[in-house]
Amino acid sequence: MRPVPPIGSASRPGTSVAAASRPLALFLALLLGACAGPAAENRSPGITASFEDWRFKVEWGTAQTRFGQPIVAGYVTNTRGGGVNNIRMQAQTLDAQGQVIDTATALAPGYVGGFGRLYFEVPLEKTGPGYRVSVLSWDPAGNGQ
Repeated sequence: MRPVPPIGSASRPGTSVAAASRPLALFLALLLGACAGPAAENRSPGITASFEDWRFKVEWGTAQTRFGQPIVAGYVTNTRGGGVNNIRMQAQTLDAQGQVIDTATALAPGYVGGFGRLYFEVPLEKTGPGYRVSVLSWDPAGNGQ
């Protein structure tokens, strides 16, 4: 690990480091407090989320196509060394009580090598206050197959 070079101070002369860093500490505390909460795959529209299982890490968010169609879009990362093909993604639209009101699936076509990632989009028929995103299936690839 390289040593970090010293940083010049932007505070007034005579101001203690603790006093100069209070606004930053307050900002970080507020930011972390706003982000705290139970880890879940269900999120409100416009908010991004991620989850990781034994094989994949998925980072996603809600968006719109340039034509205004709602989608769930993001990246699926292969957390293992073996490659995979044709990852099928599922996005469930949830109502205010967390019940599924619609399910959409889409293929993230292409090969994802070990520890690689692939972009995906799942077009939504219905929007709602929350979503659940998951990997339904994939085909093993590479490694002589």
